[in-house]
Amino acid sequence: LTWLGQRLRFRSEMADEIEFHLESRADELESQGIPRSEALACARREFGSKLNVAEESSEAWQLQWLEDFISDLRYAARAFRRNPGFAATAVFCLALGIGANTTIFNVTTSFLFSEPSCRDTQSLISIWEGGNSSSPLADYEFLRDSRVFDGMAGLNVESETNWREGDHTSRLYSGIVTDDFFTTLGVPLLLGRGIAPHETNTAVLSWRMWHSKLAADPAILGRKLVLDGRLYTVAGVLPKDHRSIMGFGIAPEIYIPAQPGAYVQLYARMPQAMTIAIARARLQTLLNELDRIHPNSDQKRNRGTRVTSVIGFDILNQQMPGAIIAFFVMLLVVVGLVLLIACTNVVSLLLARAASRSQELAIRLSLGASRRRIIRHLLAESLLLSLGGALAGFAINLFCAWLIDRITFPIPVPVHLVVSPDWRLVWYSLALVFLCALVCGVVPALKAVKRGINDSLKRQEHQTERAFSLRAVLVACQIAASVVLLTAGFLFLHNLLRATAMNPGFDVRSTLWSMMRLVPAKYEGPAKEKQLLLAHSALDKLRALPGVETAAITRRVPLNDNCVMGVPVQTDRSAAQVHVRYQCNDVGPDYFRAIGIPLLAGREFTSEDRKGAQPVVIVNETFAQTLFGKTNPLGHTFRLGLSKQEPRLIVGVVKDSKYFALGERQQLAVYEPYFASDEPATVNFIVRTRTSPDEYVRTISSTLGHLDTTAAIETKPMSRALGLALLPSQAGAVMLGAMGVLGLLLAAIGLYGVLLYSVSRRTREIGVRAALGATRRDILGMVGRQSAILVGGGMTAGLVLAFFATRPLAFFLVPGLKPLDWSAFFAVSGVLAVVALLATLVPATRALRVDPSVALRYE
Repeated sequence: LTWLGQRLRFRSEMADEIEFHLESRADELESQGIPRSEALACARREFGSKLNVAEESSEAWQLQWLEDFISDLRYAARAFRRNPGFAATAVFCLALGIGANTTIFNVTTSFLFSEPSCRDTQSLISIWEGGNSSSPLADYEFLRDSRVFDGMAGLNVESETNWREGDHTSRLYSGIVTDDFFTTLGVPLLLGRGIAPHETNTAVLSWRMWHSKLAADPAILGRKLVLDGRLYTVAGVLPKDHRSIMGFGIAPEIYIPAQPGAYVQLYARMPQAMTIAIARARLQTLLNELDRIHPNSDQKRNRGTRVTSVIGFDILNQQMPGAIIAFFVMLLVVVGLVLLIACTNVVSLLLARAASRSQELAIRLSLGASRRRIIRHLLAESLLLSLGGALAGFAINLFCAWLIDRITFPIPVPVHLVVSPDWRLVWYSLALVFLCALVCGVVPALKAVKRGINDSLKRQEHQTERAFSLRAVLVACQIAASVVLLTAGFLFLHNLLRATAMNPGFDVRSTLWSMMRLVPAKYEGPAKEKQLLLAHSALDKLRALPGVETAAITRRVPLNDNCVMGVPVQTDRSAAQVHVRYQCNDVGPDYFRAIGIPLLAGREFTSEDRKGAQPVVIVNETFAQTLFGKTNPLGHTFRLGLSKQEPRLIVGVVKDSKYFALGERQQLAVYEPYFASDEPATVNFIVRTRTSPDEYVRTISSTLGHLDTTAAIETKPMSRALGLALLPSQAGAVMLGAMGVLGLLLAAIGLYGVLLYSVSRRTREIGVRAALGATRRDILGMVGRQSAILVGGGMTAGLVLAFFATRPLAFFLVPGLKPLDWSAFFAVSGVLAVVALLATLVPATRALRVDPSVALRYE
């Protein structure tokens, strides 16, 4: 290894040593009476070739295979420097393929397998008490005081808080943590410190909040913030690349101490030598003791309890829905196709290059180079191209990561993906480099050494290009793969258009959604009635606004929140219980008129439907048909869950609608009176207007803001509140569409290159044809037929493959849209035909410009 870096010194010392031996031998001969000049000449004859001696001696210092490899790389670099157009095209193709692969791989690993920003993550475990993702704060304190673990911590990221700044109140997504969260987990901070034990009014900010909402105030530490009516002191700021222990990019804007009565996800740090199995056994003992001291009426704490790691597949299996995992797997398959198309392009280029270098390779073989040595040399060239493509692809990856860092996802929980290079990306990139080098280099290298030496030296090659050469087959394969990618992209684009235009079962054109988050402490206990009074007052003021047709209150807004109940149901028509799953919501009077869901039978809720009155419900038509068949459900009752519960009277039936996803199948739904249940801290108002809803956003926010200045208010038209529902279709359309366009671009480059090379190879043939009377139309038809054969064959194979490849995508499509979408097939065929025509124009024009007199002398 020292030899590799200090060759000049070694060679200089070797030359000095050789001269020393020559001088010493000459001195001996001179001492025997031979003249000095003759003695030197005799010493040189006895010594032999100095070059041979230097090479033989240096073999002891070097690894010959490594020397040959470095020599091949240097030779390849010089060859590419002489032909920069070829090298740039090959590197460009590989950069697109490798860049797309590394970007999707980086996003996938960052989202699904991100390692939290904690100290020694291998010793951290996540505890699911009773199989639940949250436990009471009292249970956390009991487990912490047991001293079984080196530390306990709790976190709840499904929390919000109101931040009052001057005259403005905004809602923040907060992480509720125990006071030893930062010390137990060893979370690094950019500024300050974490929340210390027994502190109840300190806060730690995320880097994003510090920059976007506090202007990166350098004096942020010690600053006071009013959160939910209480003063909090900023103790620290998290780094920009912080990854929460929850994973999946979840990134609360602020962390504050948990208050009594809170629920948190439990985490523990295992002592040295403790395994997860031991931790699970000791935890079972603790939970059995806790059940004995403080019994839980709902269920045993130890039933269904899980203990898992906080990294790797453990966290993936316990929290991530299968649909999201399937989506990322689909993306990896798609970018794999793009890389295959890119490699096919480079194979075509290297085949053409090997054909043009046939005489050079034949000379090397005739001078004694082995075929293995030639293959190794050609593989070194493909490896150098792959390295160049990987470096350019890495730059593409960094640019895409910069873009992703600025994306805000329209989902209830804040997600900030920290997409940055790590050791997994490095190994994945190296694997891609060697894979591309082999895929791109093996076939051209084997084909190059199979050529006859005599024919190559004499340049006895065919002057016509076969229609079905290996390069032509590769281009057809590229086109087929591009058809598959484009079909999937057009299918998701159609899916997005369908989802955007789909009727969700309620009105999104004449309605607004105004969310009012109240400070919980102001409306708890004896003050709970204040929230009811505020809700009634807000409804009166909203309905009195000019241009407002009606307004209603609801606990959950369709396509933005979800409540699914799975309980046995017993109707008054049968003693048997039927287990059903249904969507639940609490809504106020006039809700269905306000949101535009048709009332099929019965009535809406009224002000008389309140706590203490006869429990009444309104059901959707699917619920009515499932439980009552053709019988009119009005006036009938049913019980939910335990038979001790008072029966609910059905007073209305409404039309089915969408509840959480546009692509969901028809579901059962039960609506209960809003004012008959305990109200949450957040209230939602649905307002129907007579004109465009956009005109009323500021007026409604101002009206509600005057009722409670500490409340955080967000108002927007319902048409803009469908971001979460449209996110899967948008993500699929953007990602698959981009990959389809990328594949089409690479296929067009491949088609252009093959046609251009074919024309250059057939220059003499074209000249002969022209000399014998072929017209411009005949020559144009010759090039056009070759292009049509390639495109037609690839398109046919691609459409057949797309017919089967798009079937698994049915899982992601809205109802009514099938994977066999003929509009997508026709669109792909049209786009591909246009691109093929453009790729054919330049080679065809060059063929038309061939001069017969010049072509007949062409070599």
